[in-house]
Amino acid sequence: MSGSDLLNTVSGILNFHESAIRRLQASRAALILVLAVFTVLSTGCRKAFQDGNNAETRIIVTSDTILSGMVLSLLPSGQFDVSAIMPPEQCPGHYDMKLSDIQKVDSADLIVSFRDMPSMESVEDDPSKCILLDRRGLNWMAPDSYRSGLKILAGMLAKRFPEAAGRIADRCDETVQAVADKAAALRDEVRRAGIADKPVIASSMQREPLQWMGLRVIGDYGRPESMSVKEVVRLSRAGEQAQVIMVVDNLQSGPDAGRGIAEALGVPHVVLSNFPSKNGYLATLGENVAAVLAASGSKR
Repeated sequence: MSGSDLLNTVSGILNFHESAIRRLQASRAALILVLAVFTVLSTGCRKAFQDGNNAETRIIVTSDTILSGMVLSLLPSGQFDVSAIMPPEQCPGHYDMKLSDIQKVDSADLIVSFRDMPSMESVEDDPSKCILLDRRGLNWMAPDSYRSGLKILAGMLAKRFPEAAGRIADRCDETVQAVADKAAALRDEVRRAGIADKPVIASSMQREPLQWMGLRVIGDYGRPESMSVKEVVRLSRAGEQAQVIMVVDNLQSGPDAGRGIAEALGVPHVVLSNFPSKNGYLATLGENVAAVLAASGSKR
């Protein structure tokens, strides 16, 4: 090999190495850039989840509209898809789960239900997937019980979703206050109408909400199928003696259960809902109070 050929070979080798080094440096720079972008994005994603902007939607199914409304009011918006199994006008004791309901439960990330819901007995009691609530003998449509229920459920949801615990606590405080304000305004309407402490006969399902309104329930009854002629006569006599101003039925357990008693006494017959309608809890609470005021002849 001549000297010039050797020189050209060495020069080529040096040029190859320089080119390889430049490519390696470019690759390292690109890798560093990719890692930097990944770090920023992952940090941003974690922060977005903590701030309630996570793109992942979790499916939550509840037994009824009381609990679906509570869950919606407590959890950060945009992260959760919440729906109820039982329609608001249905009786829990008579509702049979459909195939679509079972499919909805199977695909849920979390199930929230009252323990005494007959329609939910077939749902597997899996602690990793279920939150089961005890009514503690209370009607959660009554504002005081509803607010207590909100606090209980908020604590359970915070344990399930610790990354959102702060937001849940804040939303719980806001909702509890909103219910307290609405309840106070509605009770004031009943007081101004002059029917506070007036006697009524009612479905046992409406006893607690009526007592919250300020009315005096002097007798109650169960589902229509459990009412005997003897009980109807007894309640009619008690109502006549106490001079009740109305008979109040529960929509879900039987809207006509007390109609005969009302007709016998010659007083208004009222039907109230024991579950929130599609308009929500506060709206339904207002509608129930409006129905009682209308039956008493009072104008809002």
